Amino acid sequence: MKVLFIFLLFVVYFALSLSLESTNAIGLYLIISLGLFFWGVIEWRRSINRRNAEDRARCEELLAEIPHTQSLISDNLLNVMLIDDVNNILYILQRDSLVEDFSIENVPFSQVLEVAIVEEERVLNLYPKEGLLGSTLVNNEEILEEDSDEDEEEEEVEEESIEALCLKIVVDDLTKPILEYPFIVFGEPLATDSEKYIEVNSLCDEWYQKICIIIKRYEHDKVVVRLWQ
Repeated sequence: MKVLFIFLLFVVYFALSLSLESTNAIGLYLIISLGLFFWGVIEWRRSINRRNAEDRARCEELLAEIPHTQSLISDNLLNVMLIDDVNNILYILQRDSLVEDFSIENVPFSQVLEVAIVEEERVLNLYPKEGLLGSTLVNNEEILEEDSDEDEEEEEVEEESIEALCLKIVVDDLTKPILEYPFIVFGEPLATDSEKYIEVNSLCDEWYQKICIIIKRYEHDKVVVRLWQ
């Protein structure tokens, strides 16, 4: 309400400056209107930051009810990944809006089978290397290596911005075998040379390594199938 009132005053003073004849009066009203405009912008940003802080505080209160030792919360507060290293459980929480409750997937560490970094539908890293069942997640590494130099140059041009980056996790659950945590979602492209992309890419790699460690702990209990008869 305060921000709306400030912008209303800005409009009034700016309109008055257009209707005056005195140069001094016009200059004074323009200065006042500009001052009101910048004040309104500052207050608007403060309001957004305050609301974001309140939303994050509410989100963290909800997460506090779930036992965990490490957490990853997306900037939009719609996706969360938790690691409970005491009870050996991985949690992935997702929702479509801030007013909705999270849908919660809790997976025992022993049921985590594969993890991959997927950038715009291309698998960049996959662990285990060839997949537990001979590539549960489609791995395009070999295809990419066979591309010609021309294709690589075209790809570099096309990849000036990235529109999707996520972790895909295969779990031992027939009802929902693949879980996903997005770091960049479609519709929100990031330039590959931006600081934000470097930060997001680093965070994605960090959590990929964590899931790899979880899988490694239980690797001796799994049988790798490399060839189907």
